[in-house]
Amino acid sequence: MKAAREFVGDMAEHISMPEVYVAIRKLLLNSNTTIDDFVEVVESDSMLAVRVMRMAQSQYFGFPRSCESLYQAISLIGLMQLHDLMLGTLCMRTFSAIPEEVLNLKAFWRYNVQCGIAARTIGQFSKTDSHQVFFTLGLLHEIGHAAMFLKEPEASLRALDESLSRFRTLAAAEREYLGFDYGQVGSELMQLWHLPPVYQQVATCHLEPDRAQPDFRPAVNVVYLAHQFCQDPRPAQHDKLIRRCVDEMPQFSRLPKNIDQILVDEIETHTDPVLGLLWPLGAQDLANERWGLS
Repeated sequence: MKAAREFVGDMAEHISMPEVYVAIRKLLLNSNTTIDDFVEVVESDSMLAVRVMRMAQSQYFGFPRSCESLYQAISLIGLMQLHDLMLGTLCMRTFSAIPEEVLNLKAFWRYNVQCGIAARTIGQFSKTDSHQVFFTLGLLHEIGHAAMFLKEPEASLRALDESLSRFRTLAAAEREYLGFDYGQVGSELMQLWHLPPVYQQVATCHLEPDRAQPDFRPAVNVVYLAHQFCQDPRPAQHDKLIRRCVDEMPQFSRLPKNIDQILVDEIETHTDPVLGLLWPLGAQDLANERWGLS
């Protein structure tokens, strides 16, 4: 992990989260804050304020009602979900400058929105605690790729070509060409941004959930299932995988037998509206592209 830590440290000033996010984090750590304090911070970023209003009225995020003020919007969303949704859209903004010839951001974020939707759905049906956070955990589980393509585009592209031509996992090819993989970089990003440990565990272990610390294994397994499904989103392809997860984590026994079809329907219904909510102004136009390698 040392190489990944140095890699992220070298680019820290270019990928630090905006001041508005830092201010929200400080408010969350202060037990004496009020909704008005959060409103004041969000209002300092006009684009973010508009986005929060739209999120509060989004059917997908569970608030299909009209909001007349930012105060009402934040009250409806709740402070932790406000944090999670802000984190997602601000991450998109942070990495929006990557040239399209280096990384197809449209395909990259579309795929990760799908993983977020799948993770949230799996968390909800398995009744895993705080299932709302799983959207953001799924959305950001491959964020290390964005940092790698931003700082080392040539080596990252070589690793991608290698994984496609020789049918290797992208993570293995990245370790060969860069000395670390996207999960390790993602974990270091989560530490740079001072996110809770579950984010680091998901980034590092979502390909091998058995490596996760016991307290975080349920969350890692949720994102693992979502990731595997989005790699091959055909219905009825994952029975064996789900049975293995049930053996590991009993809460997955609550998943309905048709969970594959439910995930297909949720992703088809919600991907474009959710991506539209989060997509930063001025970034590449949205289009139906495909990303999905690990």
